[in-house]
Amino acid sequence: MASSVAEDEKRRTQQGPQVAQASAAGLGGAAEHTKESTAAARGSFVFPEWQKSIEATTNFFAAALKDGLRLAASSLHDQANFLKVVAEVKNPSELLKIYLDFAERSWSRSFSEGSKLLDNLKIQQHQR
Repeated sequence: MASSVAEDEKRRTQQGPQVAQASAAGLGGAAEHTKESTAAARGSFVFPEWQKSIEATTNFFAAALKDGLRLAASSLHDQANFLKVVAEVKNPSELLKIYLDFAERSWSRSFSEGSKLLDNLKIQQHQR
């Protein structure tokens, strides 16, 4: 393609300014045609059904990630509070009680929040 452009330029300079202007206008029109055909090809490549599917999948994963991060954040908050309480413990029996309470709360929250997360995913899956 570079050689054809060079040959066109060579012919324009040999044939005079009028032909050179007409050739330049023709090349500009070809460039515009190329831009239009590229845009049309790009638009026809993505089918509307595919676009809807991609958007639904993106929304599905975004909701799952949001719920998962919310669960992780609440768990980290509980762990930070747990460590704060452990630092203030004065005897072994109190430490054991705090550990058992923390374990119970953690398991309970994990199961309840995890089941909510899965229920939300099921609902979103059925909506697709």
